[in-house]
Amino acid sequence: MILPEGLVAEEEEESDVLRDELMAKKISIIKLDDRNIKMVVDGFPVAFVNSVRRAVLSDVPTLAIDFAFFYDNTSSVYDEIIAHRLGLTVLKSDDAIKKYKSPEECSDADETDTSCYVEIIIRKEISEDSEKGEYVKASDMEIPDPNVSPAYPETPIVYLAPGQRVHIVAYARLGRGREHGKWSPASVSVLRNVPVLSIVNKGKIDENCVKCLEAYPEVLKSVRRSRSKSIELSNLEKTGGLRYCIENVCKDALRLEYSENKFILEVEGTGALRPESIVYEALKALELRAKVLKEVGVSRK
Repeated sequence: MILPEGLVAEEEEESDVLRDELMAKKISIIKLDDRNIKMVVDGFPVAFVNSVRRAVLSDVPTLAIDFAFFYDNTSSVYDEIIAHRLGLTVLKSDDAIKKYKSPEECSDADETDTSCYVEIIIRKEISEDSEKGEYVKASDMEIPDPNVSPAYPETPIVYLAPGQRVHIVAYARLGRGREHGKWSPASVSVLRNVPVLSIVNKGKIDENCVKCLEAYPEVLKSVRRSRSKSIELSNLEKTGGLRYCIENVCKDALRLEYSENKFILEVEGTGALRPESIVYEALKALELRAKVLKEVGVSRK
């Protein structure tokens, strides 16, 4: 199909605008390890970045024990307390989220459905002749699926004294944090505006100001070396003390502000998923919500 010249020009113009907008947006990862990810998000609306932060806690699926059958428990701890501890035992879910069906698909399934549930057996007994008791730990879980394992094998579940035993069969499935906190893959999900230090008058940085800033050696070094009028402090997590110095001691020399379009998103995982996977799955969840909303809007026209 040949489009009119005016329409072609209009579409090319819109494409150029979109490309320019995307080029203005940037994500920089400044920290990444097994449990944490910290990134600077530049050019995105605060509403969108905050939606990612919330989705990290509530919408990312992970594996956790849903219910358990107690066949034997002669320990001094009630069944309900042990069941609660089992539910909060963190299970590695990186492979599980690809293998098992989503929580929505398993809403009517029972424990016999192996595409939704994984069986976990805990069976331990301490001999009456034993001189001391032992803890039942997460490492004592018998899990037939090699892709599922406790993130922290040394997690204690219940103490068994000599002569005591437990026999539990539990079932884990995928769930989301909005259903229960045990399915949330993150213990911390924080969004902060990037602090920006403005140099108002370098000549007015006196001895008292320098002495106050000594608690922030990296900031002081940046102020001394900087040739620009503003310094981004992306690596500074707490600014309360710095703000006190600037407002009370360095008020004529420096000014601390916070960027309106650049943010620090920090996520601390529980160990169920890699931190970068948590953010990726949160974005996928938001995309799915947007598609559903769009379909609803189209169907009502």
